[in-house]
Amino acid sequence: MRRIATVLLTILFLLSPVLAEQEKTVYRLTEPVPFDKGTETFDLYVCPLLGGDCMLLTCCGEIMLVDMGKANDYAAIRDVLDGQGITYIDIAFNTHPHTDHLGSMIQILADYPVGRFMTAFPEDYTGNEVIQVSTLRALHEAQVPVITVDDGYAFSLGEARVQVIRQTRYGNPNPMSAMLKITYGERSILLCADVIGSAQGYLAETHDLKADIFKYPHHGLNSVMREFLLGISPEYAVITHGYANTAEAQMQLDRAGIPYDFATWGEIHLSTDGQTWRVYQRLNENGIVWNEKYRKETP
Repeated sequence: MRRIATVLLTILFLLSPVLAEQEKTVYRLTEPVPFDKGTETFDLYVCPLLGGDCMLLTCCGEIMLVDMGKANDYAAIRDVLDGQGITYIDIAFNTHPHTDHLGSMIQILADYPVGRFMTAFPEDYTGNEVIQVSTLRALHEAQVPVITVDDGYAFSLGEARVQVIRQTRYGNPNPMSAMLKITYGERSILLCADVIGSAQGYLAETHDLKADIFKYPHHGLNSVMREFLLGISPEYAVITHGYANTAEAQMQLDRAGIPYDFATWGEIHLSTDGQTWRVYQRLNENGIVWNEKYRKETP
């Protein structure tokens, strides 16, 4: 009888638009609608890069960059920073030292003072497409403190809590990437870096990944493990790539009923007051063209 009652309650929940609306916390907007004046918020801006990661995070006056894109992404990154009036970066956090996540760090350092740099990899880490040594040399020359972090490390960005989630069982820079789970009030977001393959299943078994929003791993180039997606159970996803390159990821998200946006279509702004999220994408020329094409192809 208990099982039957549970099933009936589940069906009623799924069929009830009132209950569904009460559970919704992420709202995608067609126009920017800020929270009321004076409301403290956590804000994240996804830079419009093709196959690279760079995100600007702000909270209570503190500024953080998560990854720094490719070397040729700097102009787009600078546009986002200058658009928000950024003159100083408190924390520059690198999830892993591949060229598409660390490539613009030296250029950023030349134009913006940086308070400290965080990495999950040893300073002498080398490998294919890895630029750890040269980047850290520039940081040391600029007298920027370098902090090495690992799984479980936690710190604050204003009133937001940032937790490092990482594994080293499956080795190479992508699966060993440092994911970040950021919590502000009752809301959370998971930045999945380039974590791929078996590392996803392991992290789903060993960590609480639940989040309202997630940055799809590895630019959406592959689908994620089912248990990984279930562990997050997101309402919304960001893909740091374009429509034409991410068919598997799109199919998986569509089947799960999870809406998403492509970073290449324009800067994405995620903002929360700790109770709900507001998501707005300022479409660029590329985004306007692809958005029209995508809508026509989508049933």
